[in-house]
Amino acid sequence: MVKAVKGTIIECDTSVKQIIIGLNEKYQFIIEDLDDTHVYIDTTYVEQLRHDIDEILNENTYKVEEKDNK
Repeated sequence: MVKAVKGTIIECDTSVKQIIIGLNEKYQFIIEDLDDTHVYIDTTYVEQLRHDIDEILNENTYKVEEKDNK
């Protein structure tokens, strides 16, 4: 008998995929790791995943602060 699982395919670069794999340890949402740039995940976690990835990427982004010249 065939068993179908509802999910979403995520396409990303390899660095973001490593973040997704790290987040999977917390949420357990990965259904299948397809290849270097694709992951099949539980659809109910898509918004949570977007939010968490945005937070992680913003934390790891270099920001230049302007100094006031007085």
